Amino acid sequence: MGKEKANKEDKEKLKEQKLKEKERKQQEARLQKRLKKESKRIYGIVTFPFKTLFALGTVLAMISFLYFLIISNETLLVSLFKGFVIFTSVYLGLGLIFLIWFFVMAKVRQREMEERKRTEREHQREEEQAEFESKFEKDLLLREAEQRRKEELERLKERLTQSETTPLNESNLTE
Repeated sequence: MGKEKANKEDKEKLKEQKLKEKERKQQEARLQKRLKKESKRIYGIVTFPFKTLFALGTVLAMISFLYFLIISNETLLVSLFKGFVIFTSVYLGLGLIFLIWFFVMAKVRQREMEERKRTEREHQREEEQAEFESKFEKDLLLREAEQRRKEELERLKERLTQSETTPLNESNLTE
């Protein structure tokens, strides 16, 4: 009887462990999915400016190439060279502007984060100070109450000792 009960308990423990292991694996799989999705999103955010610059530079280079080739009647080689120069200048020029803009925005956000952290620390210090003061006030009130209680006890003891030490009245004796 005892062995069967022990076997049942062991089987139940194994089932619970298997369920916990399965649940843990599912959580890890979900976490991996989220991480993969997040890394794709970050990759897209990082590569977007470069893709945009490349597309813009390519379009402007193609338009300028066609302009120089058809309207200005330049040679094919000169038109290709001018298109390349326009592509390079657009890609590098706008890239530099984007880089400066991102740098400035990063500094602004960094200052905001530092300011937010500083205000949170100040707020936390104020809360700790208020909590300390309230504890101190409670402790002080408790001490005062204890002191009053002790004084009252001493007065009662004095009254009791005085009443015990007072001589009995003659009227008490006659009764």
